[in-house]
Amino acid sequence: MVNQALCEAGLLPAFSKDEDSEWARVMARPPLAIRARALGETVDRYDFGRALYHLAKRRQFAGRELDESDTSPAENADEKTAKSGREDTLRTLRTSGQTLGQMLAAKPAHERSRGVHAIRTTVIDEFERLWTAQAQHQPGLDNTLKAHIADLIFAQKPVFWRKSTLGACRLMPGEELAPKGSWLSQQRRMLEKLNNLEIASGNRRPLDDEERAAILAKLQTQASMSWSAARKALAPLYAARGEVGVEQKIRFNLELGGEAKLLGNPLEAKLAAIFGEGWADHIHKQGIREAVHRRLWSADYAEVGNRVVILSATDRAARRDGAAASLIRDFDATEAEAQALADLKLPTGWEPFSTKALQAILPRLQAGDRFGALMISPDCAAWREATFPDRDRPTGQVLDRLPSPARKKLVNGNGWDTEEQDRIKAIRNPTVARTQNELRKVVNNLIDAFGKPDLIRIELARDVGLSKREREEKQAGIRKNEKRRADARKDLEANGLLEPSPRDITKWVLWKEGRERCPYTGDPISFASLFGPANSFDIEHIWPRGRSLDDSQGNKTLCRNDVNIAKGNRTPFEFFQNRPEEWTAVKRRLDEMTAGKGSAGFPRGKVRRFVAETMPDDFAARQLVDTGYAARQAVGLLKRLWPDVGEANVAADFGIEAELRRRRVLPVNGKVTAHLRKLWGLNGILSDDGEKTRADHRHHAIDALVVACAHPGVTERLAQYWQLKDDRRAEAPALPPPWPSVRRDAERAVAAIVVSHRVRKKVSGPLHEETIRGDTGIDVREGKQTFRLVVSRKPVEALTKAMLASDEAIVDPEVRRTIRRWVADHGGDPKKAFAEYPKVKGGTPIKRVRVRERRQTRLMAPVANGWADAAGNHHVAIWRDAAGKVSSEAVSLLEASRRLSSRLPVVRRVDPRGDFVMSLVPGDTLRIADGERAGFWTVQGVWAAGPIIITRSTDATGTTVFRPTAGSLLAMGARKVSVDPIGRVRASND
Repeated sequence: MVNQALCEAGLLPAFSKDEDSEWARVMARPPLAIRARALGETVDRYDFGRALYHLAKRRQFAGRELDESDTSPAENADEKTAKSGREDTLRTLRTSGQTLGQMLAAKPAHERSRGVHAIRTTVIDEFERLWTAQAQHQPGLDNTLKAHIADLIFAQKPVFWRKSTLGACRLMPGEELAPKGSWLSQQRRMLEKLNNLEIASGNRRPLDDEERAAILAKLQTQASMSWSAARKALAPLYAARGEVGVEQKIRFNLELGGEAKLLGNPLEAKLAAIFGEGWADHIHKQGIREAVHRRLWSADYAEVGNRVVILSATDRAARRDGAAASLIRDFDATEAEAQALADLKLPTGWEPFSTKALQAILPRLQAGDRFGALMISPDCAAWREATFPDRDRPTGQVLDRLPSPARKKLVNGNGWDTEEQDRIKAIRNPTVARTQNELRKVVNNLIDAFGKPDLIRIELARDVGLSKREREEKQAGIRKNEKRRADARKDLEANGLLEPSPRDITKWVLWKEGRERCPYTGDPISFASLFGPANSFDIEHIWPRGRSLDDSQGNKTLCRNDVNIAKGNRTPFEFFQNRPEEWTAVKRRLDEMTAGKGSAGFPRGKVRRFVAETMPDDFAARQLVDTGYAARQAVGLLKRLWPDVGEANVAADFGIEAELRRRRVLPVNGKVTAHLRKLWGLNGILSDDGEKTRADHRHHAIDALVVACAHPGVTERLAQYWQLKDDRRAEAPALPPPWPSVRRDAERAVAAIVVSHRVRKKVSGPLHEETIRGDTGIDVREGKQTFRLVVSRKPVEALTKAMLASDEAIVDPEVRRTIRRWVADHGGDPKKAFAEYPKVKGGTPIKRVRVRERRQTRLMAPVANGWADAAGNHHVAIWRDAAGKVSSEAVSLLEASRRLSSRLPVVRRVDPRGDFVMSLVPGDTLRIADGERAGFWTVQGVWAAGPIIITRSTDATGTTVFRPTAGSLLAMGARKVSVDPIGRVRASND
């Protein structure tokens, strides 16, 4: 579209695939040189068009139109590098006054696009400057054409979400949820925290009315308040009471709980700053508070049916100008005040309660009531009944099985029951929704087989609900840790420790992490002093296990034995707090031992934990109850198997033990089960080194056994176990397994497990690759196959040795000869030859080349201007004729989609090649009865050439991959079987 618009404006010739066309010659002109030149001199119209076309191809990173979350997502290493690069580029451009094109044109050719990161606004700025410079000399470059070209180059597709995913207010069903950026929401959050504030030093007590008022007077117009500022706010009050200086000794419960500061009302703080001294008595104060978020939100978003759409930057700017004008008109704001209000950036997201509900709650919060008490305390039951008479109430509903999202007719036959469907749709995270569907299948199968359980304990996988990138980052961290431990084993064996234990390996990792020094004393740690028979250093827990329940790598370091004994059940700060000089030396030492970029050392998170002056009071308690989104959704679903009892049975206190006692579904934290699994000797069931392995899917079954045995009493005994074990002077009690033969029984049960995999029969997903390949119209016959020659552009780094050797692969003969010479002169390996780019005559660097490739058209999708590779195969169908000859056909997802749309069977069972044997899709299970391959195998994929990729059904890492043909599979006696969600094997219908 950009090319067409530029052509219609006379800024480019008509597009042509012909290599000798005028369009090809214009595209061969160096765009960066033109971009730099066009700012200061008149250039040819086609040169100007070439520069604009290049901007469209290199329009750089735009970022999010608006941030749709309260917190920025975690950045991986690549994202951090790119972000740093963008900041460096912006600094360079500001300092030099150059455009991005000028900066890149000044670089050596091989460096221009390597390691250069920029943002969309730099390209937009260059577009504006280029157009302004050329419009003075080129006819027809008016503002209408400029706006049209700019919109084609820079406009983004509108981003939207569905309102149905926001949830619903349980206090006032049907009312719209309150936005988190509103004054009302921020006031509620501030008062909730303030009303929970207690003085923890001495005799713990809530704030009295005067103390609360003193802090609130300062906090109301601040985004947040440090704890020292909170103490300072109390100073005049205590002075008036004759208690001068007592505030300095105060510690607050939230402060000791690890919260960095006291939350204020950020919007109120911004309003006070905008209106200055006049804000306190402003006649329209409450009107402005209520209007500002609503008007700014309406400027940034539009509602289209059930969708909320983020408007373009241009529309947002215009609407915000309109919002500023309305604030002047309605609230007598000055132009400066109105513009400052229109420029505000407010938090995104939504409260779980409606605006009307918060308006009813706010007076009680202002009076000092605690939010938790208002929601569930029996003392507030009458107020809840009077204020929210239509709130969601206990239904008394008891389900025998978890409900299916499949639609079903209502009992009276009038309409359809879509309650569960609607609930699943309202879950905002698709991974969580899929997890719930799989959970439903497992639980319902267990109920059918064994009846409804009396109690459910659930440990959710720690990556449930994470994004794909976050899960990949987590897996990368696990792989990195496994490699580090493998290196440790190898080094220990090389140094004479022939069978290192898991503890030895952990000690080695911590030894290298701490740069072979003790962080407590600074003593160097030799190999003999750590691993020898008279070792003087050992593993130490930064926060005592008996208090934190944390046995993770992030809570471990090495320590000299005598110091470890003296430290006992204290944190490092508690141990050194009366010896300030030693504590200062420890912190200085930790700074030296902190890991830098690419260097070994303590992770920064571990250093922060080491120097923390307090350990959160509820840190250990938080290990018991997983309050994450995925956990809440799963627990809520499972609780539907028992009566919805409501508020009457909620304990008057809100402690964790009371909560655990009253619940039928108990989430168990993974840290607790990891400790128990290790203590009971269950890690070695699937591994030879006594450590847990994730290479075998059955490790989840072992976890489930431990979770079932992890009742709250075990956690208390676990804390006692570590408290004594960390004290080297005490005799550590054993925490016995739940029954004596648990290891033997578990081994026998695990050996009988058949792993169930999700079978992917659904015809969905991308039908073809995004890369479009040009059609040459030439067919090549090779044996019984006919191939079509197609053309695509590839980066030179992606060329293979086969492509370089073929005379038909690289289209341009001059380019082909140049690249062959270049690769030969740079070692012969195309993957390593392009630290710099080769050049053709005239000095133009070769970065991408047109390449011919052979493709079977039946495996490709015809598109408007060529062909695209099919995205993948949906299934393989297998037939066998009367003579025993086996035939198979790999059916692409594209072909399966065509059959489905034509109302044909997706799997073709009737075929002249023989009798249908079976079809296989990813996730299907095969059983091989005899021979070295005997056992259960899972289909991972199908190749068009014939091989079927399978792995052992227990294999979680792909180490047992096997690629038989359909014929060899049948020769081995493979049979397709069905494995239900709880591992029961049945004959397949095929």
